[in-house]
Amino acid sequence: MVARGSGHRGAVTGGTELHADRQLRSEIRAVRQRLALPIALLGLTMLAGAVGYRLIGGPDVSLLDALYMTVNAVTTTGFREAVDVSRSVAGRVFTMGLLFVGATVGVYSISAVTAFIVEGDLTEGFRRRRMARTIEAMTDHYIICGVGQAGLAVLQELQSTKRQVVVIEADEGNAERLSDEYPEVPILRGDFTDDEVLQRGGITRAAGIVLCVDSDKDSLVGTVMARQLNPAIRIVARATDNRAITRLRSAGADAVVSPGLIGGMRLASELVRPSVVSFLDRMLRATDQSMRIEEVDVPEGSPLAGHTIHELDTRQFANLLVLAVMTPDQKTIYNPPHEMRVSPGSTLIVMAEAHGVSSLQRAFTPAIGSRPVSSS
Repeated sequence: MVARGSGHRGAVTGGTELHADRQLRSEIRAVRQRLALPIALLGLTMLAGAVGYRLIGGPDVSLLDALYMTVNAVTTTGFREAVDVSRSVAGRVFTMGLLFVGATVGVYSISAVTAFIVEGDLTEGFRRRRMARTIEAMTDHYIICGVGQAGLAVLQELQSTKRQVVVIEADEGNAERLSDEYPEVPILRGDFTDDEVLQRGGITRAAGIVLCVDSDKDSLVGTVMARQLNPAIRIVARATDNRAITRLRSAGADAVVSPGLIGGMRLASELVRPSVVSFLDRMLRATDQSMRIEEVDVPEGSPLAGHTIHELDTRQFANLLVLAVMTPDQKTIYNPPHEMRVSPGSTLIVMAEAHGVSSLQRAFTPAIGSRPVSSS
């Protein structure tokens, strides 16, 4: 089973890289086609000028002198004449024609090259290629679909807690603005309901995806697509209509957030428990500290499973405080006593700095092996 999953993941990653390679090659071909005409016209003008001056000047004029005269005429620099055309009517007529044609071709070629540089076509292609490689190296990252007001808040929170993030945004204006504000965040421009776009975002390797769009239909389609591509991923969807909550859950969403419902609960909390709301707001919005309420899973085979809360000595993990324990049978033990033993399959609800949570999670990972814990 694992081998098949790994093979599928490798195939998707290879497909993503192949798509990026094809896109870059296509852009390079487009650049070549765009610059081919001005370069060809400039080359033909130089060739015609060199041949013409060679014929006008006779056998005493070298090819280098003829080319020098052509460059002199096309660029209108006005240096000395390597080929004397003052006594030749044909030479003067040819020079006038070359000046006119050369100036026209030169201006056209320079304009085309300048426009190409300013628009940054090839640079944009390489930027997308680098972004694709960055996404391919990500695992257990989070995908944000839609970066309106809600999506931007999600992005800021994930960034402040040091999570890897990929953004999928269909609106060019929003994507451009985000690229300027968050240059380190990969931003895919496309429709998240397209399975190819989700695969480019690393959906098969992602830990979670959040759908922050106003359309419940798009959220429904995106939920189905994400669940099909990665059955283990956590899906959180936004529902603008309360009737869509049931549909999204049936489609595979692990959690559905209704802005209207959350807003109403916030208004009630501000009314009856303002100090609690103020405390949570300061914790989430503070820029001088990264205290958060997080969850830490206790997997099967964890070296710390079976120990008591006291034996875990959680304060060594950046002053981490255990607020509650969710047992494997989904019971919640608030303010767990020190003598309570943590069983495999439980989840700790803790308050700590982000790096403290990461340290505790690594300690609970079976691959870490045996780890000494303090005894009572």
